[in-house]
Amino acid sequence: MTAEIQMPQQHIAIISHSGLHEPWREIVHMGTHLVFPRSHYNHQATTDCFYFIDKGRVRLTYTNAAGEDHVVMFFGKGCIFNETSVITGDEATMACFRVLERTEAYRFPSSLIHDAEFARQYPHLILNMLRGTATKFSNLFSVSFLIKHGTPLARVCRFLRQLSRSHNNAKAFPLDMTQLELASVLDIHRVSLFRCLQQLRELGILVRFSRHEIELSELDQLEKLLEEQEEAEWG
Repeated sequence: MTAEIQMPQQHIAIISHSGLHEPWREIVHMGTHLVFPRSHYNHQATTDCFYFIDKGRVRLTYTNAAGEDHVVMFFGKGCIFNETSVITGDEATMACFRVLERTEAYRFPSSLIHDAEFARQYPHLILNMLRGTATKFSNLFSVSFLIKHGTPLARVCRFLRQLSRSHNNAKAFPLDMTQLELASVLDIHRVSLFRCLQQLRELGILVRFSRHEIELSELDQLEKLLEEQEEAEWG
């Protein structure tokens, strides 16, 4: 009998994910239960294991040659992380993970992904992992090519537009990151981000901005401002 493949019914955020790999909860008994306290330092990605988050939140960053950390994305409940390093076997990756709050997770050995018998017994989990990982990297592509160019104001506007679209063009939607983290995502200085947010407030576009939620007034105004920024940039 072929197992039914189910994907989580969720709004796909740009860089903050939850529930992508929820079907893996079926086999948590095969993993090792771990509790990670909130950490102020990064954990280097490894090739010998991957994790399923039962509760909590983890941040993925990349460290450049200058030793600067750049926030890439966030993983929450029902997400697998570090599977990419396991699949590729790349020990030279610059990826790091930071535990942002008390997190309960299940650790699985890398051999599980490469086990043909496991794949035959749980094909729906392998397909779910592939789909979830593809979703994460597709969104990462969007961040890299749709957000990380242009003026700081254009980047902020583009980011807000993409978040709104990912929540069915809502005017209010969750954020779940600090201004410092968002500045890192957009590759701009936090002072520049503060100025952009203040400008959006003065224009009446931004109603509320907190680490947990964003509220906009009129999406048309945001779109118009972004068009003006892009016209000035590209001529």
